[in-house]
Amino acid sequence: MLHDELKDLLEKYLDNRITPEETRRLQVLMQAARNGPAMEEMIEAILAEDRYAANAHPDLQQAFNKVMETAALRQALTRRDDDTETGNDAQPPIKEEDNRYHISRKNIRTFYKTVAAAAAVAFILAAGYTWRYYYAGQAPLVSNKTTAPIPAGNNKAELILADGSTIVLDDAGTGTVGKQGNTRIIKLDSGRLAYRGMSSSSGAAPEYNTIRTPKGGQYQVVLPDGSQVWLNAASSLKFPVVFTGSNRTVLLTGEAYFEIAQNAAKPFVVQTSGIQVKVLGTHFNVMAYTDEARVKTTLLEGAVSVTQGAATAMMKPGQQASIAEKENQFLITRPEIEEVMAWKEGQFKFRKTDITVIMRQIARWYDVDIEYKGDLSGIQLYGSMTRKESVTQLLELLEQTGRVHFTINGSRITVMPATMK
Repeated sequence: MLHDELKDLLEKYLDNRITPEETRRLQVLMQAARNGPAMEEMIEAILAEDRYAANAHPDLQQAFNKVMETAALRQALTRRDDDTETGNDAQPPIKEEDNRYHISRKNIRTFYKTVAAAAAVAFILAAGYTWRYYYAGQAPLVSNKTTAPIPAGNNKAELILADGSTIVLDDAGTGTVGKQGNTRIIKLDSGRLAYRGMSSSSGAAPEYNTIRTPKGGQYQVVLPDGSQVWLNAASSLKFPVVFTGSNRTVLLTGEAYFEIAQNAAKPFVVQTSGIQVKVLGTHFNVMAYTDEARVKTTLLEGAVSVTQGAATAMMKPGQQASIAEKENQFLITRPEIEEVMAWKEGQFKFRKTDITVIMRQIARWYDVDIEYKGDLSGIQLYGSMTRKESVTQLLELLEQTGRVHFTINGSRITVMPATMK
């Protein structure tokens, strides 16, 4: 019965006649481990039907073609290596373009078993989000004791002016929303906040503004020097209306991504409760939530130095410097940049991530309270999902691991091992 339902939904999706409700059902079915063999059979059948290759949704076609091209090239390169090992030098070098446009039906059938799982991932990616785990199992849907849905977060923040007055930015219209001295504060059509003005009067005391996002909120601001900052949920940034003096210093709590306007004469400094990040012009992310054990700075472009007390480190692109409150040395690693920057791109991405870390991200984005029951130690998950989906959909996918179970009561989510359900 499930096999028939899965086949019907997959064919509807490929023919562009699936409803949103059916799409969600298809995504859930595709995650269930018990459907793995059935999915492989269906993909094999699809490979034999040219009508799907010709009529598939453009996103699906692109993802599917990429998987197949990569697999064909890999097979060809493997064949070339085998020929070299056996002493056969007659085969000409394999070029990527030779396989990109000439993938025969025979080749597809030859490497089908190798790429079946990857092809399944391509289908799910085209559907809108993926969720893959090391742990497989079947679990019931999330227990929901309330009928009120918990919405995903969105663009919302408040701006606190130097005189203490507050502007709710998500309620404000576009155009000038405030003024500080000679500086106008403008909400752009894109929803970003920007500062436009002239230098402050000589000798005048600097005025500071603070932009603050709640749980379930995010916002982007263009600082007076042209630097751009993306604030994650439950974060705040305090900055001067006009940068004066020998540097450009801002104070951060929570998490933010920075793209800094270059000014060699005036370094940019991000100060958190624990560390100081000093740059000239670069792209980087700082995660400094008070409920996280470590402050993490991740460098995408340029160069930065990080300092905490006597500890200091110079970073290169692709590196992450992390440190706990009482440590005297930074830990330098090379993280998965896509995972670090997923929040800015509107995604959740986890790679062997502890369940408690996942739940802290969920708590900030959906503005919910989390409680734990039972022993959840050692539960680490892999996966990704758009942050636009409801918390119920996210939790349902987590439950597909067979490792955890959730109940929702109002705005409180209880997490427990699946064995306690």
